[in-house]
Parts: sequence; C-alpha cells; structure tokens
Amino acid sequence: MTKNYAIGIDLGTSTSEICVYRNNESFPIPDPVTKMAIIPSIVAINKKGEILVGENARSWVDVSNRGCREVKRKMGTGETIKLLEKEFRPEEISALILRQLKENAEVALGIEIREVVLSVPANFPDAARQATLNAGELAGLKIIRLINEPTAAALAFGIKNIDVEEQLVVFDFGGGTLDITVLEMVAGVLDVKCSFGNPQLGGKDFDEAMMTFIKRKFQTENPQAEISQKAHGALKEAAEKAKKVLSTQQSYDVRIPYFAASHGEFIDLEVEVTQQEFEQVIAPLLEKARDCIHQALNAKNLHPSTINRVLLVGGTTYIPAVRELIVEMFGKQGKALDVGADLAVGVGASIHAALAKGFIPEDSGVILTDVAPFGLGIEVVSYVGGQYMLTYEPLIQPNTTIPYSTLKTYTLLKADQKRLEVRLYQDNTGRAKLPNEAIDTGIEAEITDIPPAVDGIPYAVQVEFSYDINGIAKLKATIPNINKSVELSYGFSAKRMASKDIADAASRLKELWKQNAKARQYEGLINKAERYMAGIPPQERSPLSDIVMELKKALMNDNIQEIQKAGDRLVDLLFDLENNME
Repeated sequence: MTKNYAIGIDLGTSTSEICVYRNNESFPIPDPVTKMAIIPSIVAINKKGEILVGENARSWVDVSNRGCREVKRKMGTGETIKLLEKEFRPEEISALILRQLKENAEVALGIEIREVVLSVPANFPDAARQATLNAGELAGLKIIRLINEPTAAALAFGIKNIDVEEQLVVFDFGGGTLDITVLEMVAGVLDVKCSFGNPQLGGKDFDEAMMTFIKRKFQTENPQAEISQKAHGALKEAAEKAKKVLSTQQSYDVRIPYFAASHGEFIDLEVEVTQQEFEQVIAPLLEKARDCIHQALNAKNLHPSTINRVLLVGGTTYIPAVRELIVEMFGKQGKALDVGADLAVGVGASIHAALAKGFIPEDSGVILTDVAPFGLGIEVVSYVGGQYMLTYEPLIQPNTTIPYSTLKTYTLLKADQKRLEVRLYQDNTGRAKLPNEAIDTGIEAEITDIPPAVDGIPYAVQVEFSYDINGIAKLKATIPNINKSVELSYGFSAKRMASKDIADAASRLKELWKQNAKARQYEGLINKAERYMAGIPPQERSPLSDIVMELKKALMNDNIQEIQKAGDRLVDLLFDLENNME
C-alpha cells in the first residue's frame, strides 16, 4: 500500500470484495476479467491441476473433491477440506480468495497491495479471528486491523452523516452469519453499545431450505426417479437464483435439464416456486433471526422505539420477508446504505484502513468504538454451598468496550500443588456460572513442576487478561513467588495452525498459485461463453465462437496484449448478448 491508498476487504461466506479509499472516497475494485465488484467465495481445481478462484471456479466447485464453498464457516475449527488427494485447512482456502482479491486490486491500481483492514463477523470466536489473521499472512497480506462487519457498515454510513445524532441498529445478514449491532451516533462518534448474532445463520441456510423444497416437489411428482450426483451443484445454483428472483417476483419456474433418470430415460426438473411457498419454507430461519433481535435489544435493556434507524447490510436483507421482519420488530423500514447492502462492509473496512493510516484528518470528527460481542473467562475452584466445585470466572463480559484489560489474583488450592492448568471459555450470554454453561474454546496451557510452598501457604496466581481492538484475546497466568508463567494468546491447539504449519502452507500455496495464472484468470470467462453457446442455435454461435478461439490461442501463446484484447472483446460481447435477451 502506498500513502495514497487504503485497502479494506470483506471476506464473506458467499461473496467477497476488496475496496480502496483514495481522494476522500471509497469504492469497490472490480475483477479485471468479469468487471464485477463482488466475487464468489469459491475455490476449485480443474483437470489441469490449476487453482481457480471466484467466478472461474464455478464450473468445478460442485464436482466431487474438486471445489469448496462457504469455507468461512469452518474458520477456526481445525477441519480440513479435500481437493483431489490433498487436505487443505480453511485458512489456506481463504488465503486463495484473499490472494485473488489482492491481485485484482494490484491490476486495477498498478501498485503492490500489502497492508489491509479485514472484516470479520462480530460474533466470530477467538480461534476464527486468529485463523483469519493466518489466512491474511498466507495471502501475502499484513492485516493492520480486524473490524467487525456491522461496525464497518456503520462506519460507511457515519462517514457521510457526521452531524446525525441518533441510535441505530446495523442488521447484517450475510451469506453465513447474522450480526445485529446497536450503535449510538453523537457528534461524529460511532459508539457501539452491544452486538448479538448467530454465526450459523445466513443466506446459505436459505439456499439449503430452497434446495430441499425444490427437490421435495420434484420427488413428489417423480417418486421413482434417481437424482444424479452431479445434479447437486446445478440445484444449488438454481436455488440461489430462485431466492433472488423471488425477491422481486411472485413466482419462478426452476428448470434443470437431465436432473434425474427413470427407466433409462433422463428427466428434466421443472418446478414452479412461489414467493409464498418460499416464505413458508424459511419461517423457522426468520424465527431464529427474530430471537437474535430480542437478544441484541435485551443486552442493553432497549426498546424498539428507541431505535431511530435500521441499516440493512448483507445480501440476505434483499429478501422481502426479512425486510417485513424488520418492520414488524422495529416499527420502521430498514434502509440500505447508498453503496448497497452487498458492498457496505467492504467500503467501511477501507474507511477504517484510512483512519488507521491517518489518511482521514483527525478534525473530520469520526471516532469509532467497538465492543466484545461475547464474554471470555476461565474455570476456577470455588467454595459453593458448603463444597468445592469448578465454576466459570469471567474476565470480560459480553458487550464490554474494547480494547480492554484486567488483572486478577487467585491462589493455588494447596501448598504442595505441582501443576496449574488454565483453560479459556467463551460466554455468549453473560450469564454463565459454570464451565458447562459456557463454550470451551479448546485453548489451554499449564504451569508444571511447581515446588512446594516453604511457608505452607498456597502460592498466589496473577492472571493478566487483555482483549484488543482486533478482538484477539491474550491471557497470561503468573506465579510471582517462583517466577513461572504461561500465556494462552497464540498457544498451540488443534484449532490453530502452528508456525511450522503456516510456513509449510505458504510454500505450498505459492507453488499452486504460480501454475498457469493467465489460464486460471480467464477460464471462468471462457466457460461462461461456452455455456451460453450451448443454449443458442448453431448458426448464431459464430461471433462468440471466434472470440473464444482467439482468446484460447492468445493464452496458448502467452501473448499478454492479445489476451487482454480478446478478453475485453469477449466480456463486451457477452454483455451485449445478455442485454438483448432481457
């Protein structure tokens, strides 16, 4: 990054984008080939063994063991994704998406991108945040700040509305998560009061509900049909399109050729879905969203009438039933930002990058605060009801303003205790009293070989805890008398990548990325053109076919100028053809 640019990235579950702040404005950077500002968060490997990212990966993403979607939900879990015969961690897949965004921006701006602000869901746990930082490192980026997604969206609004004084809610319903954040704006200060959400509720779940419904309708009409394995990818694409169309239309005809087979003959899927049917299908998901709104308001004992404005963020907020839910709960319509619900987070992240780099003058009046959306604590032995038992000891409560730090002192149980274990728990409600009422983060450490206390009095244990502006927790437990301590911040656990893992992954991804970069960049465009040609009469294919062959020849000869020229012609021709069909 140079002194003239500040970069923000929204790494989303379904889609991602990269935005730049320069000349007092923030705007998204389009993919140089597709010209789209938003890229699908998908990764695949084609028959040549080349890594494909975004739109280029669409033809391969649903082929068994060749692609993956929605990896964001696996961040911080330690799960792996199998592509061909190799296992990849979620951080590695996310790094490939980040790398593609990085290259898109470098092509558009003509500079090397290094320092960025990256957004994460407000309710992302510590392990997922650390995994996101690791993904940035693997992509060759320095993450100067993590910003919570609803806070970023609020910043995109606040930068243009400095004089507004009101209490507002950011309703951030994306592809994988729902975050509801309450902020107060006074004299340019964006003060986050509380945040609550569901990290397992998003547009992905609406897609799956639609897929199940379409499939069930088809099977009712064709009970003997056997659905092909390859049909799953086509069904997901069709379900996503149906969801979007039903946001503006009352019904939609879903058609998928060769969807199933019966008695040796192929059967096309042809199902009509109405908006009313879709709303019935997603009713349980809307109920979960309703519960999140209650939880967010109750966190600060707020009534809906105290909310002056509801900002809509994320693609799921385009669904009419979701907007009706907002009216029902708050008594007012939600409003999308000028930049659009899909781009608000990325734009806000770039503005935050500009603030962090000092590109926005201090006298602009923009001041941002944020909170920890969940509590963190440890387990301790307490004397309760006449007996000793393990209890949950909070170190930070949900919705505490960050950065935050505290120092607490405890004692060992016995003077001859030889070992101390420290384990970190997460409390989403602020009401946990016992360890089993909180979530075990899997982060733990221990002090061993503790010598007996000479005076027979158990040693004191000091616990230093901090929660930084990126939402990363650090904990240090010390026994001062013997000068022994242990830290939990980046300690090894099954959910985290060790330093050697990161180094090995970086080397592996570098080699993958180098393979035929030009072909990888344009493969999605060629696939799109060939799919289009398959749907038109042969006599009409000639202009499109000629340009596709021209682009393939340029790629084979590695002629950069001819590649760019043919690629631009193909993009423009597809654009014109699609416009003529509408």
